[in-house]
Amino acid sequence: MKKLNKFIAVAVLSQCAVLAAYAINTPVMLLAASEAINLDQAVANVKKDTSKKVLSAETIQIEGKTVHVIKVLTDDGHIKKLQINSSPSK
Repeated sequence: MKKLNKFIAVAVLSQCAVLAAYAINTPVMLLAASEAINLDQAVANVKKDTSKKVLSAETIQIEGKTVHVIKVLTDDGHIKKLQINSSPSK
């Protein structure tokens, strides 16, 4: 039960981070939940949390960390890159 509560709390905070990033129009680095997420899960989370169209997605290494980079089309026609950590923070 404690793991579920922790997961829900992290999920809610992640959604807030996505919405805040759209509000201030800057890229965001989201923290993963208690387990690593793959590229498909990251894309699914972006689609679920926003109404933006996903244009592309890839996994890259940034400073030794695996990061999912997802390009989305904003309402005003601009392309924005979202960066999502694939592994949990420590």
